[in-house]
Amino acid sequence: MRTKESRNQDPRAAEARARAGERHGRAEQLAERLRGHFVDSEVLDAREAGRRAREDGFDCAQDIERRREVRVTGFVSSMVIPPTSAPQSFEIDVFDGTGTVTAIWLGQSRIPGVGPGTRLVLEGVAARRGHHKVMYNPRYEITGLPGEEEDA
Repeated sequence: MRTKESRNQDPRAAEARARAGERHGRAEQLAERLRGHFVDSEVLDAREAGRRAREDGFDCAQDIERRREVRVTGFVSSMVIPPTSAPQSFEIDVFDGTGTVTAIWLGQSRIPGVGPGTRLVLEGVAARRGHHKVMYNPRYEITGLPGEEEDA
């Protein structure tokens, strides 16, 4: 019966372990190089949207600091429908390719034309609610409706 100590001294076993480690290292390197080539189209679209927003002079959600006037553009990724017992408000998440900003209109139950997939420009003061970036009662402009092609 071999002991642990004798296995560690076996030169063939040590050589096999070294080869296995090298193969694992090469596999990791290959996987890392391929990750950049096989990215979801949604991720690529988001990166492109963030790049274009910066070029057009908009603030990016990931860069927003609290209590600062901002102007962001993106699309509505989700809506919150509060229970009827809650105070009236209309809340949407706007994704700009770099992150999400939650827009909340107090005293509104809906905004005509604004729903999932709608492209918007929001202007107002950014704040924080927990770890989330929010804008209360921002000015908005609808720049595209769901199903419409975005201008290149």
